Amino acid sequence: MLWTKSLETGIAKIDEQHKELFRQIDMLLDPKNTNRHAEVINFLDGYIAKHFSDEQRMQADSKYPKAAAHKSYHDGYIVSFRKLKETYLKEGPTAQNNMAVNKSVVGWLKEHILVHDKEFAEYYRAVKK
Repeated sequence: MLWTKSLETGIAKIDEQHKELFRQIDMLLDPKNTNRHAEVINFLDGYIAKHFSDEQRMQADSKYPKAAAHKSYHDGYIVSFRKLKETYLKEGPTAQNNMAVNKSVVGWLKEHILVHDKEFAEYYRAVKK
């Protein structure tokens, strides 16, 4: 999963967390790391929850008007990620499970960053001037 400048929000803390998510997803999908898939997917589960919590705290502190909707995206994602995690831990890094990670994790994360996180970041930078 390649990090590109187009994914940057301009908020250092969020960008660093996003980059770490990308690094961990790359590790999960790397065929050389199949013996570490349980460790990596468990790390991702905790890290995603922490990242979402940090984002939601920033939204609350800045009185972001779309905070409730943003939280609902996060909540829905956590539910679907945990279902994927359960399957991945049971079956391992099969081709089908790796495709599901690419679609559910990579696809969702990129869209979420490019649309919702960038929208929040624009608001956040404006109110923090």
